[in-house]
Amino acid sequence: MKIVRVVAPHFVAGFETDGIVRRTAPILKALRGMDDDRARRYIARKGWKASVVPDQLSLPLMSNFEHDETK
Repeated sequence: MKIVRVVAPHFVAGFETDGIVRRTAPILKALRGMDDDRARRYIARKGWKASVVPDQLSLPLMSNFEHDETK
């Protein structure tokens, strides 16, 4: 699974893909179910920029913010 970062003039968001876009930020929900080529064309047509996040940075976000709610 790859994580892709999308940068637009009014947002920065991401999505996960394994050749098909599986999970997206809410603002990118139109990409869900698209294959990578179709998603790439959609992003380019909108004038947005996309880049694959390197593996060492593709950690689940919440693992970095674990906390004990009992404190």
